Amino acid sequence: MRACEIGRAAGLNFVYAGNLPGRVGEWENTYCPNCRAALIERYGYLISQYRLSDEGTCTNCGAGIPGIWHTDARAVRLDEPYAWRMRRPRAV
Repeated sequence: MRACEIGRAAGLNFVYAGNLPGRVGEWENTYCPNCRAALIERYGYLISQYRLSDEGTCTNCGAGIPGIWHTDARAVRLDEPYAWRMRRPRAV
């Protein structure tokens, strides 16, 4: 977790601590670098909340989030093992 703190202090926006489900606090989730809203909340590989638009933007402030996101946010399966396999690249 100290490495995450160092990365954040160095200006990295997307820093994670891995392999410790439920024991790393904020370092398990994805946050908007603009407004700090929780975008993807996880427990290990299980997604419990998904707050990105179909266009890959923060649903709170509209900031674009770099990455490959599901093209239909309503279709993201929450709390199911390996739900990440259902993601497809969005059009750029």
